[in-house]
Amino acid sequence: MSESNDLRTGMTQELPTESGAAAFHLQQGQKYRRNSIIIGVIGLFLFGIAMGVMAFFMARRAEAAGVKASAGKVLGLLDIIGGIIVITIFASNR
Repeated sequence: MSESNDLRTGMTQELPTESGAAAFHLQQGQKYRRNSIIIGVIGLFLFGIAMGVMAFFMARRAEAAGVKASAGKVLGLLDIIGGIIVITIFASNR
């Protein structure tokens, strides 16, 4: 019975852990991704162009940190395009 216990402990492998700096970098990327999505959604209703630019750049920072942030980029672009459309509609009515 003791041999089977030795075999079990010999077969377990430790998973490599991320270094502190890499984990911090990943965590920052996830924060940027989350914030870009939140700001992008707010920008759909308020301050479209300004919020769109902020969301887009936060998504780019998240991607620089190694986290995919396509939703933030898309929302940022939609905010910018929507803001331009709203401005042109209001300007054409004058």
